[in-house]
Amino acid sequence: MSSDEQRHELAQFIRSRRERRRPEDVGLPSVGYRRTPGLRREEVATIAGVSITWYTWLEQAREIRVSRQVLGSLAGALGLDAVERNHLFRLAGEMPPVDTVSRDRAELPRQYELLLAHLDPNPAFIVNPRFDILAWNRGCELLYGDLAALPGPRRNVLWLTFTSHEVKAMSENWEEEASHTLALFRTQVGEGVLAPEIVALLSELEEASEDFARLWRRKDLAPFVPKQRTMRHPRLGEIALEYIKMHIAGDDKTVVSYLASPGSELANRLKKLVDELNG
Repeated sequence: MSSDEQRHELAQFIRSRRERRRPEDVGLPSVGYRRTPGLRREEVATIAGVSITWYTWLEQAREIRVSRQVLGSLAGALGLDAVERNHLFRLAGEMPPVDTVSRDRAELPRQYELLLAHLDPNPAFIVNPRFDILAWNRGCELLYGDLAALPGPRRNVLWLTFTSHEVKAMSENWEEEASHTLALFRTQVGEGVLAPEIVALLSELEEASEDFARLWRRKDLAPFVPKQRTMRHPRLGEIALEYIKMHIAGDDKTVVSYLASPGSELANRLKKLVDELNG
């Protein structure tokens, strides 16, 4: 899409949402004749804190710069939900803001839990942008232990990577894997690294782990590439699993899984250990 086409798409999108917004939605009296449905341009401009001229130019697809702050104000004035707000930011050539993340397993759709159950005994879990582990299957506990026994903020991939001796002992090359995990995190979180909940996590990690502080200062970035990971499991010995991540469409969450080949000896051994966990 060219920049001209993108400006027109942005203009049309904003106008469609303005026409959908009712006066009573924003506390205005719904009286008198209105030539068009929804709010007037001057009403949106006033609520968003911008001039009517500037807002009119925006709906006319003029070549003007729209700041992130103004985009946020427009999203509020137009009553956009998270999906629409993110679409607005992308049309304006900006990265969508990172939402405040949740660590509540109960908030996940039951279909996510069903997916994790189907992946058992392969270790699998779901993370948010902070790398908090929101849900997991029994196979995951073979790698990270009893996650349910940990406080919510400590069920975090970065925290476990840098503070858990058991997790560290399973790594074939901990320094390399920890560096790669941090590079993936920095790449995925993007500008969200300045969000309060991310800053709080990083501050805690810097205090808890000198290794984290050292590696984080390198500011490494890396794209995710599915690959094989070798681990030294206390009961399975040296094992190799296929490491894969899948982003959930329309969500900020990611499914992470370590897969054994179907019907392999390793898959059978994983199943045996998961059966033991299940009693």
